[in-house]
Amino acid sequence: MRFLGIIVFIVLVVVSVGCGQNTTTKNTPDNNGTSPVSSIKNRNSRYDAGKLVYDRNCKVCHQVNRMGMAKVYPPLKNTERTNGDKDFLIDVVLNGLSGEVVVEGVKYNGVMASYRNLTDQQIADVLNYIRSDGEAADDLVTVEEVEQKR
Repeated sequence: MRFLGIIVFIVLVVVSVGCGQNTTTKNTPDNNGTSPVSSIKNRNSRYDAGKLVYDRNCKVCHQVNRMGMAKVYPPLKNTERTNGDKDFLIDVVLNGLSGEVVVEGVKYNGVMASYRNLTDQQIADVLNYIRSDGEAADDLVTVEEVEQKR
């Protein structure tokens, strides 16, 4: 019984020491800046600003790699849908989406909430981040286009 008490004490000491450590991660190639402690003031480009908006609002469903979850949340990375009509994408972010949608030949029938709470700049930034590695990378979404759709 005394042995068990010593083990419990050691575990509690190890856990309490571990909880007091600084767990801030740096933006290294290993974590690609997806640390929840990232902040907009430490970023200097619209791409990074868009990634931050994505990390805070989109990655829970569409995943860190933007590939979604099979038959639950559609992929956003380099798809015909994300490389396509900017107005459609702006509308989805502003108004949400429900009902069946087909992305890359796969049917999805879920609900995406509206993100009207985001600023026009944040919406433009996140859509440009999502479109950044596809055919539409050079066809940037502008703040003015978001304002017109709002």
